[in-house]
Amino acid sequence: MKERLLVLAKAAPEASKKYEELICVAGITDKGEWRRIYPIPWEVFRKNSDLNFKKKWWIEYELQSDQPSDHRPESRKIKFETIKPVREASFREIEAMLKSRMQTLEGLEALGIKKQSLGVVEPKEVFDFLPSDNANYEKLVSMGKQRTLSGGQAMKLSPPKFKYRYKFKDAEGGKIHENLCEDWEAVMVYLNCEKMRLAGKYPDEETVHAKVKGKMLRDIFKNGHVYFIVGSHFIFPTFMIVGVIYPRKADLAGPSAKDIAAMKREFEPWQRLAGETWLRIAEDEKKFHQVAKENQLTN
Repeated sequence: MKERLLVLAKAAPEASKKYEELICVAGITDKGEWRRIYPIPWEVFRKNSDLNFKKKWWIEYELQSDQPSDHRPESRKIKFETIKPVREASFREIEAMLKSRMQTLEGLEALGIKKQSLGVVEPKEVFDFLPSDNANYEKLVSMGKQRTLSGGQAMKLSPPKFKYRYKFKDAEGGKIHENLCEDWEAVMVYLNCEKMRLAGKYPDEETVHAKVKGKMLRDIFKNGHVYFIVGSHFIFPTFMIVGVIYPRKADLAGPSAKDIAAMKREFEPWQRLAGETWLRIAEDEKKFHQVAKENQLTN
């Protein structure tokens, strides 16, 4: 069974006991349903992979089953080798879908994860982006000999020593939440900054934290229109931020010259057809009046 998904979240890779790092992806299907799909090996996201896709893209894939694959109703196992990137979605398209599904963390928690374990909240106030020790760091560093899903030797990824959490409100007058951010983008920002520290370009970990905070707190929120895709943990009934959706500067501007040219190309044939139609109507009306005048003269 095929399904189409608008990807809104790519969570940071997680190493299993037996297999390589796997990625959990979530979004909204073309039928309007929240969906969590797995297992997806991180190799799918290599630059030279034909299966590679990004957040804000529509993708297609085949389901292993159309029934939930765990106790969370949105979860499905897929045949990852059937993934097909379709197209990038516009931010306006994404925002319209998110706004019509807006909730709060308190509301989601009240529903319970067996009823809904994925959703979207809009941060009304954001107070901080705080580092936390990765409790599994030492364990992840020592893990080895994982296999790929196809049975080969897996390549090992560098686990983050720190993870980060947003401190925010998602309702006017509501309580302050502190939720772990598992968005892969946030993890990559940290790993890239840590590489700079190890290369001697940043003096210490405090500088690394400041750089990460600058990106994930200042830069992302400067244009507004930020949304958190939240999902529950497999084991614990707690919600994490699995995707941060925000616009690029160009997304908030009017249509680009390229977009206008494309729309013009689509519109011109119809404009030409409409012009030809009105010309025929005018000619027919002219002929009608001419015939009527001739008939009047003969009578």
